[in-house]
Amino acid sequence: MQSMKLCNYLVSIGGILVGGLIMLAASEFPLAFTENGPGPGFWPFSLGMGIFLGAILLLGYSVLKRDSLERQLVALTLAANKRVYLMMGLMVLFCILINLLGFYIASAVVIPLVMQLMDYHDKKVMAMTTVGTLAFIYLVFGMLLNTQMPESIFLE
Repeated sequence: MQSMKLCNYLVSIGGILVGGLIMLAASEFPLAFTENGPGPGFWPFSLGMGIFLGAILLLGYSVLKRDSLERQLVALTLAANKRVYLMMGLMVLFCILINLLGFYIASAVVIPLVMQLMDYHDKKVMAMTTVGTLAFIYLVFGMLLNTQMPESIFLE
């Protein structure tokens, strides 16, 4: 068992790093508003800023409440946490697959895996949900918003 103080410090450091890296990557794209709305880097930069600021707030809270947080214990190895860790692993897998296979194929692989992890096993509904979700994303982002989704590194 770990203290809540240590966990908060680790999450704060991770959030500061991840938020900072997202903001750094997003800053390579235009952020300014145009007649068509915000630039392509605006929303990712905003997300990174939110993560960064949330991590700073957690760090400040943890410093102010360090004595009481030291006494609170966190059980990271409980069986109930297994699903959370598996979902985190699936999100990492999704990020890797997006680069390797492209967004649509990666999504077609991961959506049914997430549904199985959430104890849904009806294959027909899983297939219809996957196809419907991908069709919706394609119509909204691909056709209406003319957004290029990430493609496989093998197609570049």
